[in-house]
Amino acid sequence: MQTFTAPLNTNYKIECWGASGGTGRPAAYTKGYIDISENFILYVYVGEKGNHRLSNYDQPVSGTFNGGGGFLCPYPDLNNATGGGATDIRLQSGNWDDFSSLKSRIMVAAGGGAFINGRIQSYGGTLSSLGEAENHYLDGLHTTISQGASQTSGYKFGIGQDGGRAGGGGGYYGGCAHGNEGGLVGLRGSGGSSFISGYSGCDAIAESSTEDNIIHTGQPNHYSGKVFTNSVMIDGGSTMPKPGGGTETGHSGNGYCIISWISPSL
Repeated sequence: MQTFTAPLNTNYKIECWGASGGTGRPAAYTKGYIDISENFILYVYVGEKGNHRLSNYDQPVSGTFNGGGGFLCPYPDLNNATGGGATDIRLQSGNWDDFSSLKSRIMVAAGGGAFINGRIQSYGGTLSSLGEAENHYLDGLHTTISQGASQTSGYKFGIGQDGGRAGGGGGYYGGCAHGNEGGLVGLRGSGGSSFISGYSGCDAIAESSTEDNIIHTGQPNHYSGKVFTNSVMIDGGSTMPKPGGGTETGHSGNGYCIISWISPSL
């Protein structure tokens, strides 16, 4: 976590890139403009990229910073992966998984889910992310589903799920992951969802929400009244700006955040 203290009373552009999942499942991008008064403090939580080929056999690995899920049932070939963490802007500091801090988020760029094989749907989402179906042949066809995240559902608010061999991505809601069902060890986790206060389609939560009782308001504005304008959300499967300039298809690697402004006329 890093703090940003606004040097001026002006309009700021904030861009966030989530972190990619452990096998390169790309992350989402968010952008918006917001008025901030001089000396106002924002707390910036930058997601950690997921990792791949980890762990000795039977040694679970915890998830990545800011919501990427870990894995519980590693294979000895080390073909295991963790999800990518989200990158977000908060109004309250605290441990990354502290609920009071999580509910103060006014912008979230989703992280990508981890992925061992199959289709390429595990990228970080916008208002929602895609789920994954997984088929196994073991005494017949067995199908498991790792649901995608949305504005009101997912594994958990701000946290991606630990899976069998692959974790979900962090986000507004974290992505779900295949577990260990009937001896079948999950190979994929979905990406998380993104959020921007004021963005059409977002569903903010009430200030009175608790970890055990999250109350959605049905409208996009954060309870703080801090609202972005001219906002953009891009999922990890699409072309987006690259932090260093140019473009990329989804963001790979650790998350990133850029805060910029134009000084007002004196």
